[in-house]
Amino acid sequence: MIDLLINGIVDFNWLEYAIYTIIVTQITIMAITLYLHRGITHSAIEIRSVLSHFFRFWLWLTTSMRTADWVAIHRKHHAKVESENDPHSPIHHGINKVLFCGADLYHQEKNNPETIEQYSQNCPNDWIEKNIYTGRSNLGIALLFIFNIILFGVVGIIIWSIQMMWTPIFAAGGINGAGHYYGYRNFETQDASTNLIPFAFFIGGEELHNNHHAFPTAAKFSLKKWEFDIGWLYIKIFSFIRLIKVKRLAPKTIIDSTNKDIDSETAYAILRSKLTVLTNFTKEVMNPIFKNEEKLVSNHIKMEMKSLRTSLIKTYNTEDSKVVNERLENIFTASKTIETVYHLKDKLYKILHSRSSKKDDFLKNINGWCLDAKSKGIDCLDRFSDNLKGYKVI
Repeated sequence: MIDLLINGIVDFNWLEYAIYTIIVTQITIMAITLYLHRGITHSAIEIRSVLSHFFRFWLWLTTSMRTADWVAIHRKHHAKVESENDPHSPIHHGINKVLFCGADLYHQEKNNPETIEQYSQNCPNDWIEKNIYTGRSNLGIALLFIFNIILFGVVGIIIWSIQMMWTPIFAAGGINGAGHYYGYRNFETQDASTNLIPFAFFIGGEELHNNHHAFPTAAKFSLKKWEFDIGWLYIKIFSFIRLIKVKRLAPKTIIDSTNKDIDSETAYAILRSKLTVLTNFTKEVMNPIFKNEEKLVSNHIKMEMKSLRTSLIKTYNTEDSKVVNERLENIFTASKTIETVYHLKDKLYKILHSRSSKKDDFLKNINGWCLDAKSKGIDCLDRFSDNLKGYKVI
């Protein structure tokens, strides 16, 4: 009996133990990204009940997480992103807090009944949820602990420990922390989200966090040719055997032959691609102008431009202090061209995000913006306004 507890009923070599550990941790990540995130939270995919029940059971067994808690906290993160009410923003809490204490922030928010009540709509509420998963969160991981010891003996404790650490380190800390602090950005979202690296299979495609914040309800996170979303690979496999149905994908935007004015079809494409429009404005207008103006201004203004780049391009919503506004005004005094494109972008943002404009009003406003832009006599601004008239979604 003692020998069984020490060695377990399965005798693996170290490579086989490692492979088993990778497989079980990846199933957990798969359950998080497919079921909790893309499925329940954002309704980007529809999961058949047999697979959905497996994912719920597996998450209870390996993480003790309840669907309604995770979903509510993540929805609140999107609703309150980078504000003091964001459950895990490194902009507010600090990068070290989120990286190393992300699980603590999760449990803190999980115990906020207002968050769970407000943001947990459409979560499972059946008999299993009420009588097993709710109120017995630690039972699952306790059963897993016992199962691992029976299966592998002492080594099972090590495997169990890795399973317990995997989600807090890579999801609660890594994605929520590093995914809003380090990396590159494809889209100028109104938050600090980033893509960590072009590919990383061990976190389910969640590393493409900026892409996700740009299109939260899209089932596929990879949007550039060099990006790889293993979560999308899982979806394609499950779709083939009819266990998952894809509901939404990110719009694909192209620039076709331009029109004299923006018509209703082009207006629809612009609205669906508003993040792409604003990102292209920064790449095609602001970046070249900044590069050129840096040659013309003093070293002090050049340093101010680098220091205030986030505020100049309005990367994400923060309350600009009086000091920051004064520093921006100093830059505008030194460069009227930067002031022009800054205010034009601000005006474009307001047109694209207006919730009250009717279709005719939007057409009038966006065509008026193009006329205003072309009147400034700035070549790159001219080209951008012409290209805007050729936006199409395919």
